[in-house]
Amino acid sequence: MNSEENLNEYNREEIVLSIVQKRCEMLQQAKKNGLAAQATVNCSQELDELMNQLVHLQN
Repeated sequence: MNSEENLNEYNREEIVLSIVQKRCEMLQQAKKNGLAAQATVNCSQELDELMNQLVHLQN
């Protein structure tokens, strides 16, 4: 594995971890404030961004 592949794998793992954390945060916000609350929506949008980053990294 070359250094670029190592970096991509590290970035992928970092993004996946961030996705798991943001998903937990979003679920907590939804429980506390409801699905339509701005804090929940913000978490959802941040989660979308992280998932898009993962997709772009894999392409």
